[in-house]
Amino acid sequence: MSLMVTGLRLLITGSTRSGKSTSVHAFLQDALRRPWKKIILLDGKGVELFHYKELHATNALPIVCYGPNELDKWAEVLSDVAANLEPRFQALTSKGLRSAAPDDLAILILADEVQIGNRDKTHGRSIKQSLTRIAEQSAALGDVMVLTCQREQNSVPPAIRANCDAKLRMLGQGFFMLQPEGLPSVSGRLAYTTPQDTLNHLSVPLNGTANLRVEKENLLKILGADRPHDAGARANATLYLGKPGSGRTYCLQNHHAPKTKRTVYVDLNESHKTWLTAIIEQCGAGAPPRATITQLATMTALALQAEPTLLLMDNIDKASEKARPSIHKMIQAAYQVAMSAEPPQTESQERKVNPFIPRCDVIRIAPLTPEAAAALAEEQLPPILERRDAIKRRIIQMGQGHPATIVSLCRQAKKGTLSELRKMETAAKNVSLLWVILVVLIASFIVLRYQYDSYVATFALIAATVIFRPLFYRSIRGK
Repeated sequence: MSLMVTGLRLLITGSTRSGKSTSVHAFLQDALRRPWKKIILLDGKGVELFHYKELHATNALPIVCYGPNELDKWAEVLSDVAANLEPRFQALTSKGLRSAAPDDLAILILADEVQIGNRDKTHGRSIKQSLTRIAEQSAALGDVMVLTCQREQNSVPPAIRANCDAKLRMLGQGFFMLQPEGLPSVSGRLAYTTPQDTLNHLSVPLNGTANLRVEKENLLKILGADRPHDAGARANATLYLGKPGSGRTYCLQNHHAPKTKRTVYVDLNESHKTWLTAIIEQCGAGAPPRATITQLATMTALALQAEPTLLLMDNIDKASEKARPSIHKMIQAAYQVAMSAEPPQTESQERKVNPFIPRCDVIRIAPLTPEAAAALAEEQLPPILERRDAIKRRIIQMGQGHPATIVSLCRQAKKGTLSELRKMETAAKNVSLLWVILVVLIASFIVLRYQYDSYVATFALIAATVIFRPLFYRSIRGK
């Protein structure tokens, strides 16, 4: 069997119970059935990787596995790998090669909760230096490095982060966002995998993945996931982004979810407690009158999990930041979720909307084309209407491609005429005070010149100009 590996550097991050261990076991289901030059498993928690300690690789090579109480051995084994990089490169050079051949045996290094080793006062510096050197230099040798941690900024040196080919961010409940370098981000969901599941699958054929290179392009299949649109393994949320009047609420309410048994709609423009209570009541339950927000959120999640539910949440950009944890909880509880929001324009709106974008299938609603706007106006206007063509042109111009606005104008046109639409479009303009003062000054200049003296009139005009100069300046500048 061909090894088919390349120098992959994968960084897996996520909070506690976010699914990092699941991704590690899913990766090992494939990796432990391939021949390697050496397999090094470093278990920072001491409870995830020790199950594989007694195993052997496909080519009968024993697996090296050390726990959190053996950090001295972490430093030793990583130092040996780093020290052997130069002889391995010399062997390639002697063959006239710049990189390892696909069938050359490579080294697999997997460190779970790598911050345990990096932060050790005694061996942390040696571990970080060895990992950095391996990450920077061993890609051409085909070595594979997989590191997991909670926060990459405080756990992994910048040099290693810069050399990672892909970052797998676990979001909880198996949901993930994969960010391969140079490729679009992909969201999805991994099936829950335990060490026993991995052990049970080691005797099962690879089902075609043996011919896949261990590289960022094939990570989804190696992990047992696939692109959301191909296999349905994805974060169960869709986000419609559109300006007011663009029809995003219409798209939300017509969101297609064939496997759900019920649909629940809430407007997050309401108060936090109001929309939580509305979800509970639409699910057929009753909310206690004096329940806290935390209790209501828990009850709402349980009610949504009772049966496959399509949850529609309108105007998530209007929800308070305190409601964000409840929204995430609803997304995890419901079978399918669709949300709508305005495209974020301000920093405050970005803080509300951007956290949902990585785990959603984002659909941006574009304005209607002139032809589509004309067809919609033609459909909504009554067949008999005074000056119908002129009204339709005015509606298309005022609607700016927004379906809801066009429909609203058409309904108003049924009760009025083109002149009324023109009044809607053009507001009454305020008379500029500048012109009033200017007319008064000119009239005063003429009167003073003929009644008194031209010198007096000129002096009065100059004085008035100096006094009202700021007003003239602001008017000319448009302020």
